[in-house]
This record gives sequence, C-alpha cells and structure tokens, in this order.
Amino acid sequence: MKVGKTVYARNRREWRAWLARHHKTAPEIWLIYYKKHSGKPRVSYNDAVDEALCYGWIDSTLKPIDADCYAQRFSPRRPTSRLSEMNRERVRRLIAARRMTRAGLERIRHVFDHTRDSKPLVWRVPPDIRRRLEADPVVWKRFQRFPQSYRRIRIGWIAAARRRPEVFEQRLRYFIRMTARNKRFGMVQ
Repeated sequence: MKVGKTVYARNRREWRAWLARHHKTAPEIWLIYYKKHSGKPRVSYNDAVDEALCYGWIDSTLKPIDADCYAQRFSPRRPTSRLSEMNRERVRRLIAARRMTRAGLERIRHVFDHTRDSKPLVWRVPPDIRRRLEADPVVWKRFQRFPQSYRRIRIGWIAAARRRPEVFEQRLRYFIRMTARNKRFGMVQ
C-alpha cells in the first residue's frame, strides 16, 4: 500500500479541525508523525486515535516516510466493523467527556446495540507470558506500572506471533529486556 494524501497536524486541535472539515468526504488520509529527534511538534498517537474515533474514523497502516517521520493511514470506519475492547473503552471515555460527534456516534452505534458487545471484556495476560514476566520480580513490578493500554498492545503483539514460535520467543524476550530497563517501545518514537 502506498502513502496517499497526507496531512500534518502539530497538535490534537489541528487534527480535530481537519477531521471536522473532511470526515464526510475524504476516503482516507495519512497523518504525518514526526519523530522526537526532529524537534517538530506532533499530535500524539493516542490523541490522534481518540479524535479519529470522535468522527467515526479508525487508524490502520503505518509507513515510514524518511528518517524524520512516519505516516499513518486513517479512514472512515466500515458500517459493520467491530471495535476492540480498548477502543470501546476509549469511546466510553470520549462520550463521557462529550467529545464524540454525531457522525462518530452513528458509525459505532451498532457496536453498543448488542448486549454482548457492550459489556467490557476482562483482559488478562496469557498464563505462559505471565509466568515469564513473573519469573523476574523487577520485570513484573515494572510491567504492572505501565499503562494498561500499553500492556495490552505489547502483549497482543507478542501473542500474535504464537504460530511462529521463534518470533514469539524473540518478541517476548525483547519485551522482557525493555521492561527490565523500564523502557516502553512502540511504533512511533
């Protein structure tokens, strides 16, 4: 997939303003994230996803542009697409904060129309991964101090490689190493 039309937002307000103007007509947009070393301001990933949800949009593919920046694709949610529990939590929070727009609520209404989908799921670290984290008390303590959203994303990334044991093990070891150093890692640095 090639990077299409891009937009650069220096902050959450600029990104929300772009969405307010274009959420009904644009088929997609690639949001530019500058890396920290560039010194350029940028909307954070979490703020970008929150604002996208407010307008019924969702994030997807991330592509490097050059040494200083990445672009991430955002597009309108499909009418029948499901929301992850993490995004359901985000939507609940955005509704409570009165940030959701009518367009955003229309795009996700079906998710909350069904009792099964409206109940929060209880997230747990898979037992085999938990045992490995608990094997080092420092790692386990630091892991528990990380934000829940970060823990879910990283554990999901590790668990997604279960059918490739070498990759699963490599990811788990890397996560344990980074956690031991109390360092978080992600797609946008």
